Amino acid sequence: MVQQLTREQVPIEETWNLEDLFPNPEAWEVERESILRDLGALEQLRGTLRQGVSQVLRVLLLADELDQRVSKLYAYALLARDQDTRDTAAAERYERAVYVGTLAGRASAWIAPELLATYDDTALLEMVKHEPGLAPFRRFLERLVRERPHVRSAEVEELLAETAPLAHAPSTAFTLLDNADIRYGTVTDVDGSTVELTKGRYQLLLERRDRRVRQQAYEVFNAPYIAHRHTLAALLSAANQRDAFYARARRYDSALHAALHPDNIPVEVYTTLIALVRQHADLLQRYLALRKRVLGLERLRTFDLYVPLVERPERSYTYQEARELVLEALRPLGADYVEPLRAGLANRWVDVHETVGKRSGGYSLGVYGVHPYILLNWNGTLREVFTLAHELGHAMHSYFSSRTQPHPTAEYTIFVAEVASTFNERLLTHALLETTTDPRERAALVNDALDTFRIALYRQTLFAEFELLTHQAVERGEGLSADGLCTLYGRLISEYYGPDLELDDEVRHEWSRVPHFYRAFYVYQYATGLVAATALARAVLEGDEVARQRYLAFLAAGSSKDSLELLRDAGVDLTTAEPYRAAFATMEQDLATLESALVELGMVR
Repeated sequence: MVQQLTREQVPIEETWNLEDLFPNPEAWEVERESILRDLGALEQLRGTLRQGVSQVLRVLLLADELDQRVSKLYAYALLARDQDTRDTAAAERYERAVYVGTLAGRASAWIAPELLATYDDTALLEMVKHEPGLAPFRRFLERLVRERPHVRSAEVEELLAETAPLAHAPSTAFTLLDNADIRYGTVTDVDGSTVELTKGRYQLLLERRDRRVRQQAYEVFNAPYIAHRHTLAALLSAANQRDAFYARARRYDSALHAALHPDNIPVEVYTTLIALVRQHADLLQRYLALRKRVLGLERLRTFDLYVPLVERPERSYTYQEARELVLEALRPLGADYVEPLRAGLANRWVDVHETVGKRSGGYSLGVYGVHPYILLNWNGTLREVFTLAHELGHAMHSYFSSRTQPHPTAEYTIFVAEVASTFNERLLTHALLETTTDPRERAALVNDALDTFRIALYRQTLFAEFELLTHQAVERGEGLSADGLCTLYGRLISEYYGPDLELDDEVRHEWSRVPHFYRAFYVYQYATGLVAATALARAVLEGDEVARQRYLAFLAAGSSKDSLELLRDAGVDLTTAEPYRAAFATMEQDLATLESALVELGMVR
């Protein structure tokens, strides 16, 4: 039986280096205690902001320094926990880091209310003119003015800061259930071998040509979520209740408004995305109908959506091969992008392999003043090569913004987060198409590009609509039950995917295993990110040097402007329908290319 690696079996150069953060847990603990002492110094400055601009600068500098230290403390605890969720010491350290973050939030909670109570909007905005040292805090002051209606009294802000551990509870419980407690059982592979099912292997098994294997993996994988559906519904309901509470507490119209307003994203951007994707659902349904024909199926089921339509020679990529392939694909961005990335990869930015207890999936975490960290669960597929390119996009976004921006504006917003990652995927697709003349390989790559549209544009928008409807239900005072969530999710699947996809019990329960639902209104940005990245990558690949420079400037801009403004500077306006229609036109072109290729290969008439 194929078993998971233990962490000790992985070469050290293919693990991330947490010593770049702290040399050991003991040093982490020393810093934790130091932060706790220093938080008192910030609290003692309460009531002093009336003393003038120089005192405002002093307070903001101290608060920012503490925020940077707390972020580093949290990063170490999070990464150590995620590399082995069974490690109880690491789990406890993570909880202590969350608690420190709560105390830090309380220690600084008075600053915004006191500034607003002491100075009017004009005075706040003119402070930077009188004190150059406040330049890094210009965006903070601008957002403070915009958020004035939603900032509560110092007492209320302190109370809200105290609720942080409660706010984390649904996500923490889901993460531990999903990664540490659930076991999936085994699957019999094509060759008769018994495979212990994991999240990483699940994706591989869904790509098997043998439909029996796909179906067995699908049913075994989904079984524990269905068995725990009532618990998972309660956790999701708690997360939605949390979001509704914070929206009410800060006097927003809704949880959606609360999520979008701080970055000045109009609610219409969210609703327009859903409307436009629904209007173009025929493209997805056309693709699924083609998939059903090529696979020769009477009934298309969810486990049939990931098997490649065009078989390519079996190929497993080592991590080293994938790394070089991605670096080569990113060459259009120039040496000032590729060489720092190459150096980072050689210096243990990445934790590569799936090991026992390790958190599933992949992510990138930027740490200001250190470097980005990337979590992977390597399985050797081309899909995993794309995951590497995706996470490196996030990492280099963090790298450039941290190198260029002061700490207060170094962290890019969630809205633009998926642009850089999806941009890299587009460059990788282009590079692979450029290096092959094999019609089967080219058809397979176009098939992959269409699957990206299916997953990042349609599936994530479906998720976004599901989030919107569940939050609205909670805001109306309605409960969220497992049966009700399954009914809602099943209806959306039918409306987006159309009649060719069979609605089975497993897909109705898909909501129960989506970790992003615990980070409210995040997923829609995968879709808007794909739309923006498609346009930006096209310009760079056409050799437009101005477009390349504008894109690199976008990566370096952090949050120095509103997200929509940063994207306009880079060349994309997401407040209009134009980039969305361009993305759908690209998808339609890819569909036509695939259909022609399949006819040429004799796979359809």
